[in-house]
Formats: sequence, structure tokens, C-alpha cells
Amino acid sequence: MKNTGLLFLILVLSTVSIVAQNKNYAVISGSTDTLQYGYFMNRLETQFNDRRERVEKANRSEKSLLARRDALRKKFTEMIGELPKKCPLNMHTTRKVEMDLYSVEAVTFQSQPNHHVTGLFYLPKTGKAPYPAVYIPCGHSKNGKAIEAYQKAARLFALNGFAVLQADPISQGERYQLLNEEGKPKTSGGTLMHEFFGQALALTGSSTLKHELYDNIRCIDFLEQHPFVDKNKIAVAGNSGGGTQATFLVAYDRRIKVATPSCFIASFETKMHTHGIGDFCQHTWFEGKYHMEEQDFLLMAAPSPIAILSKEKDFFSLEGAKTAYKELKKQYEVLGNSDKISHSISEGSHGWHQPNREAAVQWCKRWLLNDNSPVIEPFDIGFFNEEECLASPTGQVLTSFENERSMFDIIEDCVVKSRSKRDLFAANNSQAKMLEKIKELIGYDEPRKKIKAKNTAVIQENGYRIEKLLLERDEENNFYLPALLLVNDKIENESSAIIMVSENGKNSIIEEAIEKVKEGQVVLLIDISNTGELEDKKQFSASWSKYFTPKFPLHEGKTLLGYRVEDIVIATRFLQENKLIDTSKIELFSLGNTGYAALHAATISDYFKETTIVGLLDSWETVATESYHSQEQLSRLDNVIPNVLNYYDIPDLKKICFDKNSKIVQK
Repeated sequence: MKNTGLLFLILVLSTVSIVAQNKNYAVISGSTDTLQYGYFMNRLETQFNDRRERVEKANRSEKSLLARRDALRKKFTEMIGELPKKCPLNMHTTRKVEMDLYSVEAVTFQSQPNHHVTGLFYLPKTGKAPYPAVYIPCGHSKNGKAIEAYQKAARLFALNGFAVLQADPISQGERYQLLNEEGKPKTSGGTLMHEFFGQALALTGSSTLKHELYDNIRCIDFLEQHPFVDKNKIAVAGNSGGGTQATFLVAYDRRIKVATPSCFIASFETKMHTHGIGDFCQHTWFEGKYHMEEQDFLLMAAPSPIAILSKEKDFFSLEGAKTAYKELKKQYEVLGNSDKISHSISEGSHGWHQPNREAAVQWCKRWLLNDNSPVIEPFDIGFFNEEECLASPTGQVLTSFENERSMFDIIEDCVVKSRSKRDLFAANNSQAKMLEKIKELIGYDEPRKKIKAKNTAVIQENGYRIEKLLLERDEENNFYLPALLLVNDKIENESSAIIMVSENGKNSIIEEAIEKVKEGQVVLLIDISNTGELEDKKQFSASWSKYFTPKFPLHEGKTLLGYRVEDIVIATRFLQENKLIDTSKIELFSLGNTGYAALHAATISDYFKETTIVGLLDSWETVATESYHSQEQLSRLDNVIPNVLNYYDIPDLKKICFDKNSKIVQK
């Protein structure tokens, strides 16, 4: 469905008005806060609708459904890429607490060499070994496995005959990746760090999702190697971010026989309309391009028993969860296993509360113990305090183990490997091939040759005029780019021209533009995607436009940078139709983080004799390897290109421009 309420009020702007001495440089009348969001969602809805048609077609027979499931598995494996070579776990028990019906061990082990995981391992004292086992990856919380709800879930599983492993994800619990001088965490919880790592890793073709997935795979290795665990009866149960990890783990690892993701499943589509898409442990990139939805990761595990657990008042949409379940229910029916999929909904808000914990244990008992007896959590089930949950000597792996490798070390390794791949690609490919690869990686689609424009108003100043323009970007979605064309009254023909863009929008550099037009240049100021009047201000989050908005193109299979490059090319083609302009004398100016797009536009096109960039970092390697200091660094997602460092970096773009005699001035 087209978002017609966002269409720039074109009808009321269809006539040109002359406004003398008007200092209002806004091109669009009315609120513009959600224009960019609406445009991206319109494009994504096309993909979502296409996916629905594919799902409906695949559901017509068991054969076609299994073919789609297997294709999704293969694509997910390709998206994850090569995993690290497994090393010995070197399991170590720090302490052991004997309870009446089970024991609890604080454990550490290495998922990669000198990269430790901390956890709690519960072993029943009733029944007979080997026991079925449940892995509990912890959700986003400062204390990781020490959270009361997670401990109670583990104890409830243990009381019902399951061996249980709980583990801290990176940047949570005992696995914070940045500590202060006192050895305390510099950051509060994993969400922002997962996002930061995701942005850095994406540049190398890796991801936070991949790293968490690999840690979780090693946790299953831990359970498999334990002598009292039945390796053929392993389940995964997690809540919130742990529900995320449970979903991706059951999709990837065939050793998982049962899964109960809680407070996560709600579909990408619904989340984009409600809560917003999460950090980079909750998704990767290009899912939309490959027609993947959240529920598809559960389909990849079919026909394994899956129980989706939801809360009525969760910020993850209950309606989205119902939609996901309805789709999976139909697919399990086609496979003849309708009893192996369920959806449990309980009262309350987001969290692994008692009803969801009981439902998770009940589901695992049914399928791994063939036991349908009711599960009731004891009132006095109890839990340890945070200190009693510690598995590492100091309470943080970075200060507990000599030569401990942090995520920053792992990212550095990824950067070094990417450098070798990049050198190899450059050595074996022509500049033309490089340009093709650049366009492919940023998701560049060639704009049409002739650009339609609507002139909505003219401001006449002393010696020059400012024309308010809407440049057509997307005819199908009726989406326009707001622009200001500044022309000196004395210009008759063949003037030089300059396109100017800024991360803060065209109005932030209007004074600089006026100075240039007084000097005789034609100036085109344009708001490129997610800047100026197109800045997305839909308030899912205080940092929405910088943190979330670039994820819409990434889901689609493009990049925000790619959109911006297209915008600049659109502006250039508009200028080429203007008879006042000498097309051999077009310059480009960029201020702030739009510089990456400007440099790409100068690289892949032959339009610009000179490009001036203010505020460009020297390389993506610098972006990838710097330490995290503030949330502001997350705004660099604007310029993240997945896989880019395996093929080129900023200096490579500058070299191509130099070879083409296109001057780059960096300030």
C-alpha cells in the first residue's frame, strides 16, 4: 500500500509563486518528519508482499515447502559465512553449590582461543543420567545470567529433569568488552555494544549475530561433551535477546531438537511499523532481499517442535507474533506436524515471567521426556545474588584471564583478513571491475537519464534568485528530493555549477551557497536521503534517524549511502538539462558524513571536475578498529557498507578519482 499521506502535498504546490524577500527556505509544506520512513517502508512493503506470494506458493505441497525451507537454510549459512575453527573448550568449574534436587556449577570455557564464555551449569540429582539438556542464552541485561528470571527458568528446568547451561553473551554479565581503570564496565548493557560491534564487523563481512551464534554453538558443544548429558536431546530456551539467539541457533544448528523463543518473535515487518528493528544481534543485512522473515528462521528448523511464547503487553507486537505463528502453523500442517508448533500468550509486559517459564519447561518436557504432566514453579524456587553467580576470578573475563582476547581484538583480526582479500581483489581486477563491485556493494541503481522537476516557488533576492524545487526520485512511489537552485541574475549561459550537500541538510549551508552564487556560480542545494527536510524523525527512539533509519535500506538489500549516491547523480542529471550550465564545470561539495556518498558519486561517475569534502574519515579500517566512546559513533551506520573492506577502502576511491583527473579536495 502506498503511503499517500506522505506525498509532499504536491497538489497544493503545483503552481509557481513569486515571493519577494522570503527567508523561508523550506521546499515542502507541512510536516516532513516521517517522509523518509514512509518511502523506505513503501519499498519494503513491495518485498514483504512478494515474500507472501512466495510463501503461499511454497505452501501448496510438502515438496515445495521443504524446497523453500532448504533454500532458506542454505542462504542463511551463506550469510553467516565461514565460522572460526573450533578449539578445545578447556572447561573449568570455579565453584559448585549442592542443592537438594540439583547442583549448580559456575563454569568458564573458551569459544575461541583466549576468548572466554562464563556460565552456570545445572545438573539434576533425580532421575538417571544421561539427562536431556537445555541451553539458555541470556537476553539483553546488564547482569546476564544473574538476572532473577533467568535463574528461576534454569532452576525450573533442573527440577523437571533437565541439565541446563546458562551463558553470558558478549558485553553482558562477566563478558564486558570495555572496562575502566577500576576494572568495571564502561557501558551499561549489551544493546549499544552489540550495535557498535555489528557496524564494525559488517565492514569486514562479519556480524554480531554471527559472533553470538558461534558462542552459542560452542555452548551446545559444552553440553554435548558433558558425560551426563544426552546429546540427542538438546533444546534451546531464551527470552528477549535470548529469544533472538534461540531463534537463530535453532535455524542454524541441527543438533537443537526443541526451541522455545520468548518475547522476540513478532516479524520484521511488524517491528518496522511499531517498535523498530533491533540491534545487530537481532538481524543481519539483506534479509528482505532474500525474502527472509523472523518466522522463516523457525521454519528452517521444521519440523522440530517450536513453541513461540508471547506477552499481551510486550513492546514486541502481539499481533506480529500471531501473524508469524499463523504462517508457521499452516506450514507445519503441510508437513503433517501441526502438533509440533504452538503459541502461548500470557498476561503482562515484556519479560520471562512465571507463565512463560512454565510453558517453556512444559514444551521441552513434552518433546524430550514424553511427559505431559503440568509444570508449576515452586514459590520458594529462589535465586543467587550476583556475586554468587560469578564464574571468573575477578567477575570480568578481561581481567581474569591472561592474554584474554576481546571483541576489539577479534575485529582487528577480521580487518587484517579483509586487507589481504582487498589486495588480492585489486591485483586481479581492472578498474572497470572495481567500479562494478562498488556499485554492487552499495546497492546502486542507475537513475533515469532525464529528471522531472517541480518548481514550487521563487524567492527573488538582490542580484540572484532562489528556486524551490522538487526533483523526482521515484515515480512509482511519488517521492521527491527537496532542492534549492540559486542563480545569479547576470548569468546568461555556460556557467560553472556546484552541487552542495550536508549531513544537516541544505538549509544549514545556505549562507555558503549565497556567497558562491554572488561569485557567479549556479548552486544546487539538495537534501539527500535522510538529511534536512528528509531527516526521519519518527519517534520510535530518541536516536531514530541515526540509529535505525539506515537499517531499512540494509534490510532491502541496499545501503543508505547507495541511496545518497543516487540522489547526487539525480541532482547532476537535472543540472545537465539547464542551458545556463557548462556541464564540464560541475563541482560537488559535501559537509559532514555525507562525504562518503560524495566521494562515491565522484568515483563512479564522470560528472565532477572537483569534489570538496569536509569531514571525511581516512578509511573504514579506522572506523572498524576504533574503541567505542559514545552513542554518537552509532550514527556512522549511515556509511556502513557490508563487506566493503574485502574489496576497497577510502584510499582506493581517491586513487580512482585521481586516475580519472577528478580532483578530490579533503578538508
